[in-house]
Amino acid sequence: MMRKITLICLMLFAIACTEQHEMIKNKVSGLSKQTSDLTPLEVVNKRMNFFNQHDYDNFIKLYHEDLKVYTYPNKLLGKGSDRLAPIFKSDFENKLVTVKIVNQMNNGPYVINHELVTNDGKETTYVSIYKVENGLITNVRFVRDF
Repeated sequence: MMRKITLICLMLFAIACTEQHEMIKNKVSGLSKQTSDLTPLEVVNKRMNFFNQHDYDNFIKLYHEDLKVYTYPNKLLGKGSDRLAPIFKSDFENKLVTVKIVNQMNNGPYVINHELVTNDGKETTYVSIYKVENGLITNVRFVRDF
């Protein structure tokens, strides 16, 4: 009798684990589906909105973990979305930075912005070229004067 009870408990535990695994899997794929349903232009504009809201947590979710950031045309500044925290996080926390899109165009996976970034009162003009694949920004190239 005890053996049957133990066996039934193990079966119920296995079923519960399987159902929980499926729920987690569906929730994760639902999140990635939400951003992959967006056009590249929509993804970049969401990025701009989160930037101006100083919402780092949602801002970073729009970047692929293997992101590459360049100074135009091909000088690699860094790889990986984890490199963005030291660049943006303190400015977001201090609410010192905003961006204004002066002009914008898109072509396939690319979005090109003419941006005016204000950081602690200082304005800098950028042309930023974003490549968006499967709903995530995978590549950014900044054209700017140094």
